Amino acid sequence: MKKLFTFGCSFTKDNYQDTWADLLAQDLDLELHNHAERGAGADYVSKRILTSDIGVDDLVVVMWPSADRYDLWADQTSPHLLQDYVHASWPDGTQPQLVDLHGRAQLEQGYILNGSVPRGYKHKYFKYFYSPYQAVHNWYTSIITAQLYLAAKGITYHMMTALPFDCPINYHHGTFKQEVKIVDKINLGKFADVGGFLPWSIATDQPFLNAHYPATIAHQQYIGTFLAPLLKNT
Repeated sequence: MKKLFTFGCSFTKDNYQDTWADLLAQDLDLELHNHAERGAGADYVSKRILTSDIGVDDLVVVMWPSADRYDLWADQTSPHLLQDYVHASWPDGTQPQLVDLHGRAQLEQGYILNGSVPRGYKHKYFKYFYSPYQAVHNWYTSIITAQLYLAAKGITYHMMTALPFDCPINYHHGTFKQEVKIVDKINLGKFADVGGFLPWSIATDQPFLNAHYPATIAHQQYIGTFLAPLLKNT
């Protein structure tokens, strides 16, 4: 392997502590290209995978964020959305900014990534348009898109989930039924874990940095438990 490409949300790329991505790169002695973004959802993650310069000799590992996220694009054609940047995450740890598909943080155009919290214009989305059924199946479709692309390119990859695969909703719970003809298109054999990093950290009494983020030692224990055994056979 030449490089390690990682994708996900703030569980994968954090401004305040090392994550599993940093630790894995150190363990494997690979150059890290961390293309995760704080607050990102599956739509952004899948598009970032499609637009990244991943080589056939590189290793890709994805930790899919929760499904109840809406990655909202803003540019000059929607000035009202540009003003909503104040509700975006802080990609560089200093101020809220938009992020494009090249990972550039700016205010002129990009995605408003703020996770699952209903802030700004996303508050209206969650109030009037959100449905667990649609959100979860869009999440599954993002996974399928990424898997088909990586497989077609012959790229070695593994995946994990922040929350359980069968119910990947963090805040906005509701009833939904899995569409089997969608779910069975996903290669679950490519997942190191489908139970979810967050619930695993809680169940195993891992230390937390704060109320929302497992501490670095939890990241190390997680990849040691689920990912390291797979990589031995890669």
